[in-house]
Amino acid sequence: MIHLVREKLNVSGGFIVPEGEDLHYLVKVRRIRDKEKVTFAASGTVFETETELSGKSAEFKIINKYEELQNTPKLFAALASADIQAIEESLRNGVEAGADAFFIFRSDYSNTEIKLLEKKLPRLKSIVASAASQSRRTMLPEINFSTKEDLAETDCEHIVLHPYSLMNLNGCSCQNKRDKMVWIGAEGGFSEHEIQFFEEKNFEMFSVKTPILRMENAVTFALAYVKNRINCNFAGEKND
Repeated sequence: MIHLVREKLNVSGGFIVPEGEDLHYLVKVRRIRDKEKVTFAASGTVFETETELSGKSAEFKIINKYEELQNTPKLFAALASADIQAIEESLRNGVEAGADAFFIFRSDYSNTEIKLLEKKLPRLKSIVASAASQSRRTMLPEINFSTKEDLAETDCEHIVLHPYSLMNLNGCSCQNKRDKMVWIGAEGGFSEHEIQFFEEKNFEMFSVKTPILRMENAVTFALAYVKNRINCNFAGEKND
């Protein structure tokens, strides 16, 4: 079944009415058939629909609607700016691994200016939307640009992936109910100055017993691990 996640949906008279690229994708690319079932999601609300074709246009009659709100701590990814291909893959992998939002910052070893990535934001958002649909998410993760200093003030548990830490990621229990921020550096990891910064902030730093991972692979491994621990600890609990 086709599943689309969007920031907003055009809901009118009991129908989802897609336009522009979404309509082209459904009618021309996926060649959707009359009466075919499609699910749409935005901000945790899921719409189960049935297709009604009319020439080159299509509407989707809502046959069921429900809320799928998150009842576990949120997972944020703090990504050091890197070349555009690495960022694109990191976002794609991070969405599939369960990140709820991305914060891109410039680190000492970054080789790409934040301004360049900001210009690519429409494409980056498109990649996130595609990955969210593929992995059947119900909310669209946000992409934000920030500084290391501002991110460090975020009220959450900060987890730094550092290949030379003596603490293994297995020691990250994720048992408290605070949101989690996983920090992942660019190629080369974090500088000594940044490690000192994290230490002064009392951030937890963990390594993994693997060869040094590329940024996009580190994103997949670390976020999926932390997300799994969060879900194992808190899945099924009711919101406070």
